[in-house]
Amino acid sequence: MDDYINVIDFIFLNLAFAVTFTGVIINNFEKYVPAFIIKGYRYGAFAYQGSDANFLQVIEIPKAYYRHFYLFSTLFSASMLSYMVLVYFFGATVSFPVHFVLKVLLQENEPSVSVTAALLALTLLTIQCIRRLYETYYMQVFAKSSKMNLSHYLAGIIHYFACIIAVVGQAPMFCGNQSRDAIKWNDLRTTILSIPCTVIFLMSWYEQFKTNQIFANLRKDKKSGEVVTEEHKIPHGRMFEYVSSPHRMCEIILYTVLLLLVPTKTFFCIYLWVLGNQIQTAIQAHDWYKKTFDKYPANRLAVFPRLL
Repeated sequence: MDDYINVIDFIFLNLAFAVTFTGVIINNFEKYVPAFIIKGYRYGAFAYQGSDANFLQVIEIPKAYYRHFYLFSTLFSASMLSYMVLVYFFGATVSFPVHFVLKVLLQENEPSVSVTAALLALTLLTIQCIRRLYETYYMQVFAKSSKMNLSHYLAGIIHYFACIIAVVGQAPMFCGNQSRDAIKWNDLRTTILSIPCTVIFLMSWYEQFKTNQIFANLRKDKKSGEVVTEEHKIPHGRMFEYVSSPHRMCEIILYTVLLLLVPTKTFFCIYLWVLGNQIQTAIQAHDWYKKTFDKYPANRLAVFPRLL
């Protein structure tokens, strides 16, 4: 790995530190933390309920805007995947504006991954975005009163933009000046990992879908499928018997697979942000469940069975 820090590295290292440090402080020393920090950090079911720091309401938006993440990421990832196919298999050239933007953001002169690794990673990321797009528009039930801070919204957009850029911008032909004759189509590492990584990704992808389906069904009538409540209930079934946030566990697994396929410094920085965010949010959700429901299953942990 190169020793320099590019723009995306800098952003996500800071995000990873901020979300992890703030989460640890709030989760362990909440009574000493100013209200505006808690209100800006927590959202959804475990949002800050006090009357302090109400000035932050001016930058709060509906949590349902989550679906914008996946509309953007689906369109962007599918477009970039199509572009890569045109470049590698139909002789298209990478345009100067694309080269310029990737160079500014990543500062890469040589490809870090093979064509196969980049195409596989972006394909997996694209099908994840498509599934989440479907879930947020047609399956999930967002409470009308549920809000999130504008910073969460912007972080989501930046996250998916950076993930896609990190995969594409470190692939052959998209960074530096390489000859088409010298393209690295595959490598031994990707050959060994491609099938197990794909299998693990799709298993986690499916499990996350079933988890979100369980969440959605808690607010729907079993026969008609109509939304009948916006109240929170205790989810049961599948991985919920072991952890409070199986969807977050699956998210960590999905990004671990992507990191194995694209083992670059930049994607590692993004991975640290995902890890910190998912773990801290899972701990908050677990604590909220235990405080809210007297009969919450005592054997469940936050995010990793038998670990955390």
